Amino acid sequence: MIKTLRMRLTFINSTITSLILFVICLFALQISETQLNSRNQLAFENQFQTIAYQLQTGQKIKTTWLAQLEVDNKLIIDIEDNGQPLFFKGSWTPLSPREDLLHSAHQIALETYHFDKNASLTSSLTITKQLFKFQGIHGEYYRVGIARIPSTTGTYTLTLLQDLSDEKMNIIETRVLFILISFAGILLLGLFSYWFAGRALVPIEENQHKQVQFIAAASHELKSPLTVIRSSNAVIRDQQHLDTTRFTSQIEKECTRLARLIDDLLLLATADAHTWSIHKTSVELDTLLIDLLDTFLPLAHKKAQQLVLNLPDAAIRPLSCDQERIEQTLAILLDNALYYVPNGGHITIDLIPTAISCVIKVIDNGPGIPPEHAHHIFDRFYRIDASRKDKSHYGLGLSIAKEIIHLHKGTLSLNSTLGEGCTFIVELPY
Repeated sequence: MIKTLRMRLTFINSTITSLILFVICLFALQISETQLNSRNQLAFENQFQTIAYQLQTGQKIKTTWLAQLEVDNKLIIDIEDNGQPLFFKGSWTPLSPREDLLHSAHQIALETYHFDKNASLTSSLTITKQLFKFQGIHGEYYRVGIARIPSTTGTYTLTLLQDLSDEKMNIIETRVLFILISFAGILLLGLFSYWFAGRALVPIEENQHKQVQFIAAASHELKSPLTVIRSSNAVIRDQQHLDTTRFTSQIEKECTRLARLIDDLLLLATADAHTWSIHKTSVELDTLLIDLLDTFLPLAHKKAQQLVLNLPDAAIRPLSCDQERIEQTLAILLDNALYYVPNGGHITIDLIPTAISCVIKVIDNGPGIPPEHAHHIFDRFYRIDASRKDKSHYGLGLSIAKEIIHLHKGTLSLNSTLGEGCTFIVELPY
């Protein structure tokens, strides 16, 4: 399921990001081609204007300069003086014959743009011109400029053609480059999407794993009391023993355990659904701890354990909290300490007020918690000794305690040294 979901998320994310990247690349390519065409068109017009200006002002034009201009810019230059062509045959050979290209350019100018290179000028100062593009015989494209230029000696006709093969090749190379960049980007986005989907699904996978463990543990804990109840009920029903008190007591005890387990499960389910609410009142923590000490002292005396409460000398201000839930949390911590600390052990409760919070420490000199278990101590149904047969602890107490403290915007942490004991630290902000 997780793998399928990861592939789906990868596909969706890759498709969307790839489409966005493709659109951006198309837009960038369009801008690049437009700018390239504008620069080349402007350069062509500047060359066209330079030759026209020299013809109009009667400057002497050298054939070597025209030849160099043609070669450098892939131009075809044709100049007629009063209808007579200048003696310049060109400096390079285009794919189509020069005469055919010039004839086609003049014909298109006349038929399409109604520009007659032989028409008489209406003004002796104004240059008339026409710019356009056309395709040669072999499919090559040319940029064309034709002008009628008045001069002191008559009229010049300038025809300028520029082969666009190099420009088209540059555009093709640019498009190929953009396509390669797009495919590389799409590939990288696909790999990133797969990695990112995997990272995003890690919490879901962990929660699914925890859910499976939780269900398995809950099923195991529910199965044990049900087995006892069924066997005790079978004995009573068979009436093999006249005195059924022992078996009814077992049934009642297991029902109580079941009820407590179900209450704890419902409590955690409420916390997971974020519907668990607390009811805060003004609570004096020193008084709460004294009452709690009186409750647990008899249990400590049974195991010859010392249970000590250390309170600050100065009065502390009341804390806004849910008294019942805080009592429940501290009872869980003390119950665990009393259970794990051996006979004759020592348990200390410290109340330490600070400027912004109250800190309660439950310190014992028990066996401590191994480092490999300390990280999981607040997990549900987690017990260090999973094989022990004690039925009074399900492994839910510390989970519930942490949820309660979390609802109070506080923290519950653990300091443990193997063989020297544990310290649970509760910090509740004012």
